[in-house]
Amino acid sequence: MATTPHEAPEAGPQYLPTPLAEARAFAWADLLTPTRRGLQELFSWLEAACEDNASGAGISSEHLSTSLLVSGARGSGKTTLLLSAVQALRDWKSFVRGPPSPEVASLSRTLERLERRVLWLEPLDLEPVPSQANLLATLLVRVRAALDHSRHAKGARGESARWASSILEEGAEETWGKLDHLIRDASFMWEDIPSTTDARVRAEQQIRASEIYANFQPRFADAMEDVARTLSMPRFGASGGEQVLLVLPIDNVDRSIEHLYNIVKLTRMVASRHLWFVLAAGHQEFQRFMERSFQRELIVSGQAGIGSRGQEETLAIARRQAATTLRRALPPSYRIALAPVEPHEAWRFPVDGKEESLGSLLRRLRLPTGKRTESRVLDTFADLLDLNGRLMPDVARCYREALRTDGAESRDTDARPDEPLLQHVGRLALKLPARTLQDLWLAVRREVLSGLHSEEEQGEAAVRVAAEMLRNAIDESDLPAWASEQLHHRIVRPDDQGRICLDLTGRPIRRSKRTSLHGVLQGPPSDPGGNGTGAHARVLGTEVHLRRFHEVVLVLEDLEERGREAPLPSNVSGWFMLLHDVLMLFEQPRVLSADVTALEMSPEMLVTVHELWAGRARGEPFVQAAFWWPPPSWNTFIEFAVLTAQWRAFLVRLSKGFLSASGGQDVSLRARFIQAAWVENVCSVAGLTLGRWDWGDERQGVVSVLRASQLDAALERYEQQVRDTVAHLVTRIQERSAGYDRLWTAWTWLRNELPLQVLPEFALASDARSLLRQPPGAASEDGGWEALVKDWRAQAPRLVAFRQQRVRDVMNLSSAAGSLRQALGAGGGRASAAYYGWLDTVVEAWFAVVDHDGDPLAGVVLGLTPRLGPASTDEHP
Repeated sequence: MATTPHEAPEAGPQYLPTPLAEARAFAWADLLTPTRRGLQELFSWLEAACEDNASGAGISSEHLSTSLLVSGARGSGKTTLLLSAVQALRDWKSFVRGPPSPEVASLSRTLERLERRVLWLEPLDLEPVPSQANLLATLLVRVRAALDHSRHAKGARGESARWASSILEEGAEETWGKLDHLIRDASFMWEDIPSTTDARVRAEQQIRASEIYANFQPRFADAMEDVARTLSMPRFGASGGEQVLLVLPIDNVDRSIEHLYNIVKLTRMVASRHLWFVLAAGHQEFQRFMERSFQRELIVSGQAGIGSRGQEETLAIARRQAATTLRRALPPSYRIALAPVEPHEAWRFPVDGKEESLGSLLRRLRLPTGKRTESRVLDTFADLLDLNGRLMPDVARCYREALRTDGAESRDTDARPDEPLLQHVGRLALKLPARTLQDLWLAVRREVLSGLHSEEEQGEAAVRVAAEMLRNAIDESDLPAWASEQLHHRIVRPDDQGRICLDLTGRPIRRSKRTSLHGVLQGPPSDPGGNGTGAHARVLGTEVHLRRFHEVVLVLEDLEERGREAPLPSNVSGWFMLLHDVLMLFEQPRVLSADVTALEMSPEMLVTVHELWAGRARGEPFVQAAFWWPPPSWNTFIEFAVLTAQWRAFLVRLSKGFLSASGGQDVSLRARFIQAAWVENVCSVAGLTLGRWDWGDERQGVVSVLRASQLDAALERYEQQVRDTVAHLVTRIQERSAGYDRLWTAWTWLRNELPLQVLPEFALASDARSLLRQPPGAASEDGGWEALVKDWRAQAPRLVAFRQQRVRDVMNLSSAAGSLRQALGAGGGRASAAYYGWLDTVVEAWFAVVDHDGDPLAGVVLGLTPRLGPASTDEHP
């Protein structure tokens, strides 16, 4: 396969298909980084083998491992590596031609040392070779061909390179004769004795084969000594110094069980320090096929177990046998792994710079246009991958630092001015094997150069690219058969008009989160005198956990067999999420679902954890209640990607000392700041700009609070700024919302979630409600804040009920609830009166503890002074 499409024509106004070779040799400057690293490792191995060959001549009392495995996914560049290695050692000066660098200089010295010491045999591609081919004879014929070629090769000036001395000539003929004898004997050793022959003839053939096998390895070692000595004479003279190392590259070893098993047998049979094998195969396929080979042997020999338990035993034995064989033939240190191309290098593909890069083509691939808010911001396919246009410079800088800390981005990625800031989905989708990357480049280039599309067809090109890449990722993944079948024919399917759509009816795909703890803000200790109902209930402690959101893992659930599921591989997940977002951007979204939301995507990055003691709750009085801070329920992954990226950058911007406050009042102020920053981050993503969270400077914004000497005064100014931001967003929603779009989703969050965000379930202290209280006489210029407060007052009973249900759900999901359900067992279960009695008691205890001063919602929604007594909504004016 080609790692860079040199043969493609120059980009023009019309797309013209050009045939490309599946694989060929490339110069060093044109190779992708994984192939370069694999070649460097291969050359180091060959150099070490040459040194060992020179120092260990004559040693025969040892078992040798003389095979290297070049492993990698399909299309990762294994064949390209083999062909480039052969070309490099034939003409290393042309191979390293290009800009000088320390790396190139070191490589040149290595190749210069290896050029005359390594002789590549004719490569062996096992894919077209018949399954019953005699591989031993195939190897010996290649060795003899190398000997013949050296005897009749021309020298540098055109004269014959044959040896002048008759003694040497006779030695060469003797070496040729030894090889010829071994080739004739190979059929007796390798192939089975025909069963149709006469019994006496068959017995004689079996005896002959046994005799040949008994002394074959010493004869082969002796012949290889002569071959190495003979081939070294025209290169190094007859002084007996350095010797030539023969290397046989074998490609596509993992194409069949017979080939793989026989190649391993061959490498053990003809082990010689003068001959090395370089095998190219996928490591997982190699291991799996070896297991199947031993499993088949057990079945044929009648040693396989019976029944399901016996089959498991047989498979376990086969696995152990395969692992032992591979450790002997290919120890772990003898394996060169080719990694996928990193996303940032994929963005710059092709590496030669003669063609338009993938990133540039993606910026020309248009997304659907329409009246939806998302379509006004997301213009090209690159906008779904690159966050540079969505993040302010300070935020982008901190986000890059976070990615480097997590190991997701190297330190030199921002050295180029056009370097993208890839979000998580982009990194998943663009981490590709070399051949798949070339397919993506060709697909995008085809769509871009095929001509302009009408307004009705705008975005269909992006759908075709994303769907094609998703289907390829599914086909090349290790998903079980049922999962591939459902993805291909049940989830990704054409609609009634023949257009690609995603059918998520029944929620076949769910999201699994991956987060880690960043820091903890501990709330001030509660007043022992009475924030509850005496000894029966009290809050023992409260903490706000700030978590780093790492990734989204999608899990496919079988719609036909309950309980069966499979996590989607990273590349499949990446292209699924990209296709999902493209289809959601159409004026009529093409993601089908019978639920309110087709896919639950909300990330969880903050959680307030309370320890509640409910003395009257029998069985489980201690409850740890975790209230996750919910963002809006947007419909695309890109919105959550911007939200999580900006918040991850914010966590980097926070100093370590900020979370370790000393006094109770100081803790409360810091908690209020985090709460205000969270609301401002949400508003920035919900607005028309889709991100662009501005941290401000010393006078305003996040930076003004972080650098303030007086935290309380700076925080009050910042909270007023956040209220103005909310008011401005409300006005934009009233003016620009086009129905069920991002602005409409933001309005739902502002109505239902924001007034609850400052209540005791989420806040550390009661003064957190100040975020939603305008100072006397203050009003928003466009009336947005007043409109929001008016809506809160109109739906006050609904908000109270919503809050109560939220608390009930959290208590129901607590570990104490799970323990109680388990203790009740199947006889009682969740539906038992005992369980729901416990749940009612715990919920009642919670409200009695946190609302002992009155209804906090009344103070937030209606602007009333909190009153004493139990919470009630009956007295709301």
